[in-house]
Amino acid sequence: MNTITLLLALLGIASFAVLFYFLRFKASSRQTDRDNRIPWHQILFQRERYKEVKATIEEQKQPKAEKQSLDDEEDADFKD
Repeated sequence: MNTITLLLALLGIASFAVLFYFLRFKASSRQTDRDNRIPWHQILFQRERYKEVKATIEEQKQPKAEKQSLDDEEDADFKD
């Protein structure tokens, strides 16, 4: 076992111990029950809506002739 492996293992164990030490503490009600909280559910919903809008914009950018040629193409027939 290398010394670097041993040091990284010790660092990982120490980090894990510090994480569980801080998990004991709970946020105060002053922090959790405030009026100006970030609305994460709205932000995540907006990300999905952004993807939909981006897809429709990209569809509108494609010329109609290119769209038709993509729709009319068939798969190639390969011989066995």
